[in-house]
Amino acid sequence: MAVIKSVGVKDLKNNLSEYLREVRRGTRVLVTDRNTVVAELREPAAGALEDASRPGWADWIDASLLVPPSRAKTMLPRSPVALPSGTARGILDELRRESRS
Repeated sequence: MAVIKSVGVKDLKNNLSEYLREVRRGTRVLVTDRNTVVAELREPAAGALEDASRPGWADWIDASLLVPPSRAKTMLPRSPVALPSGTARGILDELRRESRS
């Protein structure tokens, strides 16, 4: 279980190097602003640098809360429905006029 510390923004700013050394040792640091947690400092998860668009997913997979896909995404075939340009806008405008009535 990781050690978790809480630090205010001002203290973090004044002692940033010290807190970063603690993070390297595995400590998670919760950054607070007026007693509200606004950020978290921790070591990057394994593979997080490879897929930064999905932070936290590795933790969910480890906890069996998420099952990763078994194969890569494939493109879906183009829809056979083809409507003239502006159809959606026309429908929305009509619905808005009806809701005002």
